[in-house]
Formats: sequence, structure tokens, C-alpha cells
Amino acid sequence: MRMFLCFAFGICISLTMAYVHAVEAPEVEADEFHFVILGDSQFHDPAKFNRVIDQTRRLRPAFVIQAGDLIEGYNGDLEIIEEEWQRFSRQIGPLAPVPFYAVPGNHDVYNGERQVDPRLEDLYIKHWGPLYYTFVYKNTQIVVLNTDSAEGVNTITGKQWIWLQDVLKTSSAEHKILFMHRPPLLTTNGERLHKLFVEHGVGRVFYGHHHHYHHFVRDGVAYTLTNAAANSVNDVEAVGGFHHLLQVSIRGEELDVAVIKADAIKPEDAVAPLDNYDFFALHQRLAPDSVQLKELQEDVYQLVIPLRNSSQREISVLLSCDSADQRWLFTPQAITPITLNPGAEDEVVLSLTHTNVRVPESEPVCALRVPFQTAKGQWLEFTKQITGNR
Repeated sequence: MRMFLCFAFGICISLTMAYVHAVEAPEVEADEFHFVILGDSQFHDPAKFNRVIDQTRRLRPAFVIQAGDLIEGYNGDLEIIEEEWQRFSRQIGPLAPVPFYAVPGNHDVYNGERQVDPRLEDLYIKHWGPLYYTFVYKNTQIVVLNTDSAEGVNTITGKQWIWLQDVLKTSSAEHKILFMHRPPLLTTNGERLHKLFVEHGVGRVFYGHHHHYHHFVRDGVAYTLTNAAANSVNDVEAVGGFHHLLQVSIRGEELDVAVIKADAIKPEDAVAPLDNYDFFALHQRLAPDSVQLKELQEDVYQLVIPLRNSSQREISVLLSCDSADQRWLFTPQAITPITLNPGAEDEVVLSLTHTNVRVPESEPVCALRVPFQTAKGQWLEFTKQITGNR
């Protein structure tokens, strides 16, 4: 049985209806889930961070963890810091009901003298809970550490160190994943931390602080630096200078991390069908890729460019012509924009010549441009090059 499905803008597709046998559904994996990791934000680029939050929600993760430096901080005025926490809470509000877990960063607990302030620690705890903690989700143990505390700056020491040893020693989780703000191997006891990770089978360590991305594996421990929307030293993607989020996917003993550039996640209605088909129609049928020159007399040619608007909208076509060695002379020099209604056809007729002493070595090329507005109001520009062949 064959059916036809037609859209309002005139596109029809055929559907073949047939009976099919049922197939087995994929096996259910008990320990299968994904979560998202965000890096520094600090209000450096609130608009981008807000978009990242909206994009994260579309992934529907089991939970979200942000690796520190959530606010600008570095201020001893508790009212100002409280306002910053309120602002940050509004930023991540769209994540609900997805659980959000915070990692303390230096900006979150430092005062104006850039020292850990117990008052700011208390304020952090009020909003986000303990400064270091752990929980188990399915087959995975999540451990969050505090690299800037009253016990020590840029280190894991004192009661926290004893606690961490005990957590790792007693954990039977298939995956052990640690989070901290400062790069672990650059802390004052980085080597000691690394040996502890190796000894107790820590598989992944995620952190922020340096506002770019990198990843490496040492002695079986994978270290990953991440940055959501904080200012970067550079914007060179090849050396880590790009904003992003990380999606960690776990299925049994397998763990994979996907690095997703900011703004790479789109809503499902990002493209309207009419825009899609109209742009395709312009690409396929508006003008040919090349046109044969017609010689009228010695060194005088005619170039005729046929135009056809197969889209469902009125368009304006702008043309400009030149050649690589700039020896062709075009008449008219300025081409008046051409308006084409849907389904309309027209042509552009040009006269080409050159002087006897400036014989062209290149072919004439016309650049065609069509301003194109999407259903969401965004202006694009359709472009095409047409070569005149002798």
C-alpha cells in the first residue's frame, strides 16, 4: 500500500505501508546512565553560560556537577556574595528537576584579600551543602573535594585527607570519579594524591580553574580539565581554548566522555521545513554553476545567466562580476538587484570585452548573493559563483 504525505509548502513524499515482524528490544543495562560536567563560569559570559544550562537540560542527565568557580566572589561583603549566589541559582534554575552538585572553587570562598574566609564557607554550605562529600549512584562513586579550605590552600590535607583515604579504601564501586577545582597534579601534594588515586583504582578526575580544556592519562588515571563559560587566554580550539560541557556516559563497566562545544546542542525545532526546502531549492536551481560565453565579434562576448526561483518565497538576487586577473571589462558594471517571485524566471545579460594589450588569462566569474531570512528571523546569505567559459 502506498500513501502520499504532503506539507503545506508543496513538498510531498511517498510512504509504503507494509506489515513487519516485531524485533527484540535491546537488553536493559542496570548500570546505565549519563551525567553532565560543567567548568568555571564566574559571570564572565552570563549569556553563554545561560545557553549552556538550557542545552544541558535538553540532554536530560541523571545529574549535573560543576567543578568550582561558580561566582565571581573575591569579596568579603556577605550581602554582595549572597546576591551573587542568588543570581547563580537563577542561572541554573532551568535545570530543575535535574539535581545539581557544586564543587567549591577559590572564587567561591575567597574574600577581597584572596584568603579563605570561614564566613564565605558558611554561606557556600548554606546554598550547596558540604565543602567535600561523596555519594554512590548505581555502580559509580562520586567524590567531591575542596582544594581551598581553612585547613590548606591548593591542597588536600588534614581531616579532608583522612576522610578521602577512608572513602577510597572502603569503596567497592565499579567506577570511582573525583571532582576538585584546582588541577590535582599542581596542588602542593599532587604526587601524593596521584599515588592515592592509583592505589585505590580511581578512574577519572575532573577539575577546572585554568579556563581551557585538556585530557591525559597517567598510570591508568584519566585527568580532564574543563571550562564552561569563563574567560580563556585564547580561543584556539586546537589548544583547548573553547567553551564546552562534558557528558559522561556509563554502561556497566564502560565509561565514555563526550566533549560538547557550547551551542552545539540545538532544540528540535531549530530548523523550519520551509527554510530547509527553500535554501535547498536555491542551491539546486537558482542558477547554473557555469555558462558558455557567446562570441559576438572579435574580443567581444555575451554572458547570459538564467535565473529561476524555485523556492516558496520572494527573493532579491544581487550580482557582481570580476576575474582573477581583472582584465575582463563588464557592461553594465553595476548590476541592478533582481526581484523574483516564487516560480518566476529571469536572466542577466552582460557584455564582456578586453583591450588588445590586456588579454585575460582567467575566466570571468559572477558572484550571486540572496539575502535569506529564516522563520526565526535570522538573516543568512545564500551565495553562489558562476563561471563564464570561453
